[in-house]
Amino acid sequence: MKVIAFVGSSRTDGNTSKVVGAVCAGMKESGHSVEICNLSELDNKGCRACGSCQAGKVEYCAVDDRVTALLPKVADADCIVLGTPVYMMHLSGTAKNFIDRLFAFYVQSNHTARCLPGKKYITVTCSGAPVGAFNNVTEYLNQLFEGAFQMKNSGNIIVGNVLGKDDVLNQRDILKSAEDVGRKLK
Repeated sequence: MKVIAFVGSSRTDGNTSKVVGAVCAGMKESGHSVEICNLSELDNKGCRACGSCQAGKVEYCAVDDRVTALLPKVADADCIVLGTPVYMMHLSGTAKNFIDRLFAFYVQSNHTARCLPGKKYITVTCSGAPVGAFNNVTEYLNQLFEGAFQMKNSGNIIVGNVLGKDDVLNQRDILKSAEDVGRKLK
């Protein structure tokens, strides 16, 4: 199975990255092909609402940047992993800007999706607040992936009480659980 994972944190090797890494380590143990992309390194120029993707003028997106170059890999993947820290009670701006670019897979004219229906997805959210404080972020991601993109949920990992860059290392049960989610992907 081909997996593409996205880390929506500007903190290189922070909590979100570590949890996504654990999910991907479990996937690799199960024989899946995994590519991890740090969204903060992609110089995302953002969706410009030009409508080119909706009008069929381009295959995916008219914006010339590294995110557009990754969209064929998203279309080709069997599973997408998206990890985001929770900033200001929602996903990071980096993650949100990436999600906006996934508009290329949404068919606005009939409210369906292309390329993504039936594929699997896993979400990771990390917050300094207690684990249940921001379930709304996971609910939003589930509405997006399951609802709009008609994908299948293979796991939601919600991590709380991680303020410092390496705090998740003190929650070994979370990292083991994340690896298990990755191992169970079928």
